[in-house]
Amino acid sequence: MNRHIFQNILFLLLAIGCTKEPIKTIQNTLIIQGENVARFNTSRNTLNEGLSAGSTLTFYSHGGIHADELPLSYNGSNWEGENLPEWEDSQQPAVSCSFCPPLYRNHQSFYQDGFLCDQLYAQATTNYGENIHLSFQHLFARIVFNVSSKLNNQISLIEFTPSLSVTGINPDSGEMSYQDTASPMQMEQNEDGIYSFLVPPTTLSIHIQIYTAAGEDYQSQLEEHAFSSGYEYTCSIKQDGENPGISTVEDFIAFTHLINGEVYENRSLEEFGEKTGETTTYYLLNDLTFTEEESTQVQMIGKYKRGDSSGKGLFNDVFDGQGYCLKNLYFEQAVDGTYYTGLFSGLSATGTVKDLILEQAVYKKVNGGRSDNEAFLIGINQGEINNCILENCTIEAITKSNLFGCLTNRNAGVIINCHVNNIQQKNETAQGNAIARYNQGGKIINCIVTNCKFNKTAQEGGLLCHTSINGEIQNCYLKGNEGNKNHAICMKATNTEIRCCYYDSSPKAPIGNLSANNPSDSIMQYGSQQSITEDNLYQILNQWVRDSGTRLYPESSFLLWEKGETLPAILVSP
Repeated sequence: MNRHIFQNILFLLLAIGCTKEPIKTIQNTLIIQGENVARFNTSRNTLNEGLSAGSTLTFYSHGGIHADELPLSYNGSNWEGENLPEWEDSQQPAVSCSFCPPLYRNHQSFYQDGFLCDQLYAQATTNYGENIHLSFQHLFARIVFNVSSKLNNQISLIEFTPSLSVTGINPDSGEMSYQDTASPMQMEQNEDGIYSFLVPPTTLSIHIQIYTAAGEDYQSQLEEHAFSSGYEYTCSIKQDGENPGISTVEDFIAFTHLINGEVYENRSLEEFGEKTGETTTYYLLNDLTFTEEESTQVQMIGKYKRGDSSGKGLFNDVFDGQGYCLKNLYFEQAVDGTYYTGLFSGLSATGTVKDLILEQAVYKKVNGGRSDNEAFLIGINQGEINNCILENCTIEAITKSNLFGCLTNRNAGVIINCHVNNIQQKNETAQGNAIARYNQGGKIINCIVTNCKFNKTAQEGGLLCHTSINGEIQNCYLKGNEGNKNHAICMKATNTEIRCCYYDSSPKAPIGNLSANNPSDSIMQYGSQQSITEDNLYQILNQWVRDSGTRLYPESSFLLWEKGETLPAILVSP
């Protein structure tokens, strides 16, 4: 799909691109000749609406059936009307177009108080003798402007003026005619900062005028953009100089291209982050939900080859999710198997990903050449993963020999304050490792793994990690995980310090192969008959943070624990 950058005009930055989403669409099967109406279907993101009994439409048809401005009404199961047409030509299909609410040839105005009115339409081509089935959709497009809270608090009135307006609709085809002027649409300030309206499905621009309570007025221009019937477009408006960041799905797509050194329309990385010294911090400003189509446009951030000592392709900066969520990302694009793969290919020693939630991601990718470099979030971590949550994700289709690590595949840095919850396997994999597959010289500290279902693993594994060499694992706990081939902590540990780790149950020893030179203590199953129970576990974890944590890792920022509604302990932000 084509997307355009919207430029700075006066005091406003109209940012940062439009995200094309299907508008909630009404689908119905219109049976003119007396059969039942099919049930409403669902769209990709939300349940569709349904036309209620008493709804009316105008029906137009040519070819095998001729009808013009035929009024029909919905009785709850089918459409009915007087003098229903009959088939006139058995050799031609009936080509029909229906409009709800009714649309007539002499229709004069498509606007109310300057706003374009919603119009549903359905087109169908039906062969002789068959029932006519209609599926309704929105004729116009919808645009949604998200105004930053800082700017929205100043607004008294906001005015949008599209460059084109609708002057006519051909009822035989749904094609529209336009004129070059349109009336301004005025909206008073609303608290949520969301302003939406319908626009014609064509290429147009939108002039924006903002009036403030202080008597100032700002202007901006949404440059020409192509809109399509039945889709929703989301754009952001913020004051020039406001904190940069990623506000929309389109922003995130642009960011993943730009961070890899690619040109993306007229966008720039400066829109999404701010630089302090040699480090740039990129900010996520909203929860973002992706369609499968949009997921295909998201690039892996960086491309780091296995065994590459140069560090080329690693993410060197900070990605701050600010507690927001990336939802429904679909990992399917093929990647050369010599690369570490995930949302981020890898973090360098200076790279950080923090305060980010990755929810309902689906991993369905088979890399060529190797199958042991993959993860949902980060392929290889040499930096810090801090306060990240991986939740309700699915490993859908990978090779059976795949050595998958959910949060990261290989950890040589720090993983702290992270939670992996409810990871599901759809097909058999070699191992099930919730935090990392391989912890080599890395630290896994103050983390939690809950409700992961690793029942389809072919080999023994470890829930926190499979193998740990020259590493540390401290103050972690597990709850409600499944998989009878998994050790609670890890499968193999060499020269690794493992302390204060707790689990509710384990079909095997918490550590599979523990060398004699591994310092370890307080690795225990908690329960009602022990001094550590589900009621006091959060207190035990907090005691370690306040004592050992702050002493051993003075450079780290720890989250504390509190008792959860369904879990004995959850991490909480300060």
